Amino acid sequence: MLLGESVAPEFDNLVSRIAASESVSPDELLPYLCLEGRAQRAEVNAMLAEAYSRTPTEAGLRQAQVFIRRAWLLSGFSADLLPLYIKISSALNDTPDIREALKRLGMKAAARGDISEAIRYFNDWQWAYQAFNNLDKYEYDFDILNCVDELAAPHRIPAARQAAPSSSEKIRLAYLLKGVTEPNSILIKTSIEFARHHDKSRFDVTFFTAEPDRTIALSPQGQEYLKMFEDLGYQVITAPQLDSPADSLLALADRIRESRPLILIATAALADFSQYFITTLRPAPIVMGLVQGPAAQFAPPALDWCVAWTKHALMDCPVNCSWIEMKLDYPSQDSGEAYSRKALLLPDNACVLMSGGRAPQFQSQDFWQAIVELLSQHPDAHYVAVGTLRDEIPFLDSMLSPEVRSRVHCLGWRKDFLKILPSADILIDTYPNGGGQVIVQAMALGVPVVGFRNNYMRLFDQTDWSPVEDFITNPEIILPPGDFAELKRVVSKLIDDKEYRGELGELCRAEYVRHADPTRAIRQCEEVYTRVLKRFSPAGVSA
Repeated sequence: MLLGESVAPEFDNLVSRIAASESVSPDELLPYLCLEGRAQRAEVNAMLAEAYSRTPTEAGLRQAQVFIRRAWLLSGFSADLLPLYIKISSALNDTPDIREALKRLGMKAAARGDISEAIRYFNDWQWAYQAFNNLDKYEYDFDILNCVDELAAPHRIPAARQAAPSSSEKIRLAYLLKGVTEPNSILIKTSIEFARHHDKSRFDVTFFTAEPDRTIALSPQGQEYLKMFEDLGYQVITAPQLDSPADSLLALADRIRESRPLILIATAALADFSQYFITTLRPAPIVMGLVQGPAAQFAPPALDWCVAWTKHALMDCPVNCSWIEMKLDYPSQDSGEAYSRKALLLPDNACVLMSGGRAPQFQSQDFWQAIVELLSQHPDAHYVAVGTLRDEIPFLDSMLSPEVRSRVHCLGWRKDFLKILPSADILIDTYPNGGGQVIVQAMALGVPVVGFRNNYMRLFDQTDWSPVEDFITNPEIILPPGDFAELKRVVSKLIDDKEYRGELGELCRAEYVRHADPTRAIRQCEEVYTRVLKRFSPAGVSA
């Protein structure tokens, strides 16, 4: 306790009264709020913030926020106050305030040269909207990017750009993986397709991950993914387990340099600031990125070039960027891997509506209202949400009558989606944050897809974005953005008319068959890599 013994008891009494929701006047608090010592005032404000945070009213929380912000400032942004700061701001749904606090602590760590702590706080900053609001919301902060770049600068060993190899020489590539320990990672699945389909006669490819050896050894998912790469003839080179995460990342950068790649390709350069730290160390002469989602998650401006799978993400990418249509190869209906409807607790005669994605993609009340109305109108219909649990959607229970509730199945995030999907009669894309490969997976099985068109006249926003037109263009099932009346009309027709449903499913399958060719997509990536090499070769630059 920094407060003097002569004032501490009286102040403690005031704090106890506030915590008990008693009224305390400003005049009673002023003597303590005006203490000379900055540290004493920081302590007073922190104690008042904690006391007011116990009052179960918005007014109490607003007052708590005033005091915690002042304590935060007076303490010089003490990390000890962060848990209380987050508790109060999250109760008020003030995620920008939380992000600002996390950024501040990251900048402080960077100022004292603590790379590991800075990266940890910056990662918490990057994922705050998902952690506190279940939202896929990301944005650039150039102060943070510059800060990480400055942390990397003393360790950067510039790799000289080289002339493009002759046609008889192999082009050495290094991929920096993201998601090795994450269940059902679409990023890893895409990387495995690169391993499977790269032209080994032209490209010498090595895969790296910033996950340390021990982390992967303790992860069944990580071991499974590494085995998949090994079966394709590749050993994934991991970061060593050293004294600090920063030391591990620096050692991994050395391992990348030792493989002498001409190009390093980051698969998610800003989804984790460990990834960005590696890229900004520039362990290869050319550093590229795959834009597999929002540019603010995948495309730091310092990259030399990018490749995007969707047009809208490309439009807002602050890097030279090529668009390639990436559709992965998925099993057909007769693959024999599907679960029975009985195993999924679904009636055999039900018409099953299904959506797939992460929990942030299921947070629209308008979308759920349309689902509820469809289930009410069609007693034989069931809705399966794969990727979220019911308690991850705070408003859902209040929307469901007992009869409808029994026909809503929230299965959570699953590794076995491809075994669940064949039970679907209709796939409804999530809204307003649409899916990507989920759509392709349904098309491969001949399941008709219903989704909303994207609004390309807006800046890219992951929370309100639909890539469905990158995969299918049928105007019968691709609807105006947010037109739920049309959604209910189209889905109702598909429920009622089994023959029509089958016809549209076959059209979806035919479009998939025409375009789903990962080998072709990866050949196009290889062409981009070759062009970028020529563009950035010394001869190309001088020309």
